Amino acid sequence: MSDLDQQITGYDVWHLSLPVTSRRDHGIGSVVGACEIIVLRLTTEDGIQGWGEASPWSVFTGSPEASHAALDRYLRPLVMNRTVAERRAIMADAPYVVAHCTEAKAALETALLDLEGRLTDQPVWQILGGDTPQPIPLSVSIADPDFDSDLILLERITADGIGIVKLKTGFREAGFDTMRLDRIRSDFPALRIRVDFNQGLSPDTAEARVKDVAAFEPDFIEQPVRAHHYDLMAHLRSITDIPLLADESVFGPEDMARAIK
Repeated sequence: MSDLDQQITGYDVWHLSLPVTSRRDHGIGSVVGACEIIVLRLTTEDGIQGWGEASPWSVFTGSPEASHAALDRYLRPLVMNRTVAERRAIMADAPYVVAHCTEAKAALETALLDLEGRLTDQPVWQILGGDTPQPIPLSVSIADPDFDSDLILLERITADGIGIVKLKTGFREAGFDTMRLDRIRSDFPALRIRVDFNQGLSPDTAEARVKDVAAFEPDFIEQPVRAHHYDLMAHLRSITDIPLLADESVFGPEDMARAIK
């Protein structure tokens, strides 16, 4: 019997709260005090464990309670007593067991991949067909409404060799965004900057505010308006040479095809 033919006999789910040391504001909402995650552990008949995590946000994709229910009630029967070798079949069946709940399905797939990697002594990137891994530069989000605190953070991360930041914008007036961009450009000229509105702009002000931040030449401007405003996103793309990134607008290949059009 191949190691991948081991049955999955253990299935544990936890709903956890992780403390957040500083407030994080985004165009669509705030994270204050704690963030909630769902952790999944799969165990094979020989005691090998694979771990996965769902990190839902209620204003973004869905509630942690929904992810927990999806994993605990609906996906559990799909997985129990099947083999690790059935990973692809399990994930192909998952959309027919529970709709949406993308984080829960990602947690399940991660745990299955973790199991497969442990049983075959392969890293997950190799299982997925990746070539020799290359270094990926780290980006740090700047999202504290107290910008003085973020200036301290900026000093620390640049000292640590971080070269990219993503500035969360759109949760206060336009002047707050341009003030922070101007300060980062002047005080930390070596930093590459990305801008993320997290759907925070209204249709009537979006064009002016996108032009304001585009003047600082960020690497890209991410999701300025609500996810369903595809036509407005296309218009905003036409008014600047800065790449416009669709994030919340794209949750799968169907969304991607629509965004491309």
